[in-house]
Formats: sequence, structure tokens, C-alpha cells
Amino acid sequence: MIPTYRPCIGREELDAVQSIFDSRWLGMGEVTRTFELRLEEFLGARRVVAVDRGTAALHLALDALELQAGDEVIVPSLTFVGTIQAIRLTGATPVFCEVDPATLNMAVQDALGRITDKTRVILPVHFGGLPCEMDKLLHAARMRGIRVVEDAAHAFGSRYNGRMIGTLGDLTCFSFDAIKNITCGEGGAVATDSDELANRIARRRCLGIERAIDPTDPARANWQYRVLSHGFRYHMSDINAAIGLAQLEKFPAFQRRKREIVRRYDDAFAKIEGIEPLRHDLEQTCPWAYVVKVYGNRRDAFRAHLQRHGVATLIQFIPNHLQPAFAQCRVELPVTEQLFRQIVSLPLHAEMTDADVETVIRAVHRFFDPPSRNRRRRGLTQKAEP
Repeated sequence: MIPTYRPCIGREELDAVQSIFDSRWLGMGEVTRTFELRLEEFLGARRVVAVDRGTAALHLALDALELQAGDEVIVPSLTFVGTIQAIRLTGATPVFCEVDPATLNMAVQDALGRITDKTRVILPVHFGGLPCEMDKLLHAARMRGIRVVEDAAHAFGSRYNGRMIGTLGDLTCFSFDAIKNITCGEGGAVATDSDELANRIARRRCLGIERAIDPTDPARANWQYRVLSHGFRYHMSDINAAIGLAQLEKFPAFQRRKREIVRRYDDAFAKIEGIEPLRHDLEQTCPWAYVVKVYGNRRDAFRAHLQRHGVATLIQFIPNHLQPAFAQCRVELPVTEQLFRQIVSLPLHAEMTDADVETVIRAVHRFFDPPSRNRRRRGLTQKAEP
């Protein structure tokens, strides 16, 4: 079975973890700080704070803005539930908006129409690696004094109009879980140009503790510390940071390979009736997902067909306004609900072989143009000949 996603890891990551084991310092320390500095350099962001997962990054980013009960956060319903749970953890209310049918990104005009005097944050999700329409969103938010927190779990390494994702909004949150554009095993990060917000996040990721002395240095170790605020247990370990550093070295190759696969898919599916890939921009993005819309109420049959031919697929995601946990936030989102009945993600990861890609392409073609139909067409053509 060809998996939809797969972590691309090897000897380099094993060696990196072994070096941490040999050091006997497994928690957050110098390697985590090195990873943060490398991310700052890669993204062009002033500050990056590494954490233990993407949901923690979102929670800390929103928490740093001091959200509270009664505040509203505008967010697409069509996103992974972690985005919404991070909002709920602050006590704020998610206000669900529609997505653009061509990209599954936030429908900016619809989102702006949902602004009220309670709106504190707009939270776009860069779906599949393609950035949202940020210029219009940022202008409108800044005119109203609303913060923009980006969920860039899918979009590490992508650019918007030449600018790296991680340098646009007030805060940008990344995920480095097993199947993202780079992995730390588990991990995440928050990027910002604000020293104040970065310092607040760095303190709150580790129980609100501020240390005056580096505990990783035995010569300067000190048991004393100060607790300056509330906090959480969200810090990254050096084990995860070491994996991330190894992955950063491989990222250009990952990006090239996934772009190659997307181009092959695009060429192969361009003339198939009944299926439409999402719009993407390979020159500026690192694609994370390859999502197609299947028309004619055939999505589930399409998935079953691919499964029989050894191709795994996913549906990303169940709209959150339909989930029982968020019933009090229920709204009518007809575009989102229609898309949910059509979308399916095909395999896309850097370890796919050319044979894997061809298997996916052949399976898709067989569904929309099966051999039996081709035989019938050939038979009709032969009968029509004089």
C-alpha cells in the first residue's frame, strides 16, 4: 500500500539522536537553542521559539496575546481540530468561516464579514502548503487593530509574494510532527518579530519559569529559578531538536522531490473529466498535500477504488462546525460542507518512487476511464469504419 504521507528519515537522524544520548542531556538545552537559531536564519524571522508540537505552538501564540472568555477568533472550519482546540484552551470562541473552493484556504472576504467588536484574532490556515491571501487580510486586520496568527502547520518553507511564511503575521505557528515538511518526531515552533511576545512564549512554554543561569552548564548550575507567570509543559527536547536539525539539511531535497511529484500528477490529471486538483504555486511553495475534488458524488467510490489498487488516501478534514464538541459554534457553511463531500488527498511524500507515482496515476485513470470503457470505444470505432 502506498501511504498518503510518510516520515522521510534515515541514518542522519539516527546519528543525531545518538549524539544526544551520548551527551546525557536529553531535555531542552543547547541543541534546542541551535535549532531555534537555524530556524530564524532559514525563515528570516527575528525570533523563533521551539515547542513540543504544533498545537502547543498555536496555544502559546494565542495565550501570549492574552485572549480570554468572550474574545472571538475567526478561523476556517475546514482545518485539523488542533487549531480549534488551541483557541478553546484560551477561553476564546472560534468563529467559523468559509474557505476558497480553489485552494481550501480561508475565504478572506467571508472572514472579514464575520468581524465584530469582540474579534481579537484572525487565524488563517495555509492549507496544503499554499499560503492564504495575506495582503488583503493583513491590511484589513491592521486597520481594525486585530492580530493575525497564522497556522502554518502545512506551509514550512513556503513563500507568499516572495516573503517567507513566518515573517508576515504577528505570530506564525509551525508543526514538525511525523508527516510534516520537516519532522522532529514531534515538535513545533512559533515565529514572530516581537521580542515581547517571543519572551512571553519562551517563558510560558516551561511553566512560567525564568532561569538566570543555564542549567545545562554543570559549572554554573544553580537550583534557583523564578516563576513569573502561568505556564505550560510545552518545551522541546534536545532529542527532537537534533532530529529537526538533520531534517533542515534535507529540506531542499524534500521540496524538490515533492514538486516533481506534483508536476507529474498535474500533467497526468489535466484532461480527466470529473476530477480537479486544488490550485497551487510550485514556484513559491513547498507542497504538503495533493488534494483533488471528485465530482458527481463519486468521492467515496473513488477512494475505495484506489484502496483496491494499493493506494491509500485521506479526507482532510471533517469541518469543525459539524463536530459535536463545537455545537455551540454551529453556523451554516454551505461551501465548506459541499467541499467536504468532494475532497480527497492523494499520496505525496519525498520517499515516493517513480513507480509509486505511476501506480497512483494509473489507478486514477482506471477509475475515470476504465479498460472496459476503452474496449467498448474501440469496438464502436471499428463498427463505424466502412
